[in-house]
Amino acid sequence: MNIKLLTYAKLTLLLDVINKRPDGYHNVKILLHNINLSDFMSISLISYPYFILETNLHIPPKENLIYKGYKAFIKETGIKVGCKIFLHKRIPKEAGLGGGSSNAAGIIYGLNILTKAHLSLEEMVNIGKLLGSDIPFFFYGGSSVAEGRGEIIKKIKHQRLKFLLIFPPFGISTKEVYSKIPKDLLGKHVDFEEKILEYNNGFFIKPYNFLEKIAFTMHPELATIKKEIEEVTDYVSMTGSGSTIFAILRDKEEAKKILERLNKYIEKGYKIKLIDSAEKGIKILR
Repeated sequence: MNIKLLTYAKLTLLLDVINKRPDGYHNVKILLHNINLSDFMSISLISYPYFILETNLHIPPKENLIYKGYKAFIKETGIKVGCKIFLHKRIPKEAGLGGGSSNAAGIIYGLNILTKAHLSLEEMVNIGKLLGSDIPFFFYGGSSVAEGRGEIIKKIKHQRLKFLLIFPPFGISTKEVYSKIPKDLLGKHVDFEEKILEYNNGFFIKPYNFLEKIAFTMHPELATIKKEIEEVTDYVSMTGSGSTIFAILRDKEEAKKILERLNKYIEKGYKIKLIDSAEKGIKILR
């Protein structure tokens, strides 16, 4: 038996870091939004304990979050199956788009169907939490508010938006960015609840990302790119811990003006893509 999935990327339209926890992690408030950029996964059951991962992502298979999701599923359900997976990566690595986390959610979701484990949404989310705080969101998809370490999810009304994404030719380590947060910057920096209310009412909100200051110090060219886009629109931010920059677009003319300013970066290895919202974190292909 085989199942085919698309696992979608996400943007952080709002990201505020509140404080540091006793366990070393940070409490956050994030507005997460799926976009129509996805990885393709094909999952088949084979004899236990075999695990085969074929992919265009060049990391050892057992370091991939898909393998960790597979192992967590077996441990938590007690269902012993082998797995053969084909993964075609289209979501850039270390880009702040949650590609690895969406893959991990995809394997848990897919195995739940293939094995007829009948796990509830909450049970799948709880397995995802064991692997990373980004993973639970992808089981809900669309638009959600994340709190705690990012694993406490509240689904909200989804807006259909259009974006321009700028992918740098480098990634940024989430762990490194969080390790560089100065204590004196911690606290509430944006009226989060007011912005969520505006979003729920269908208004454009100006995106905000607390982590920009740190990432821009590490890669000053990202700050320059944001400033160039701000000559056209204020609706621009970095997603996650970087490295992707995005602009929320109001019309085609706005996109054209931004592209004119950013064309020079293509020669430096940057990629630029127009993208729509996606309503799900995971989609089964029939």
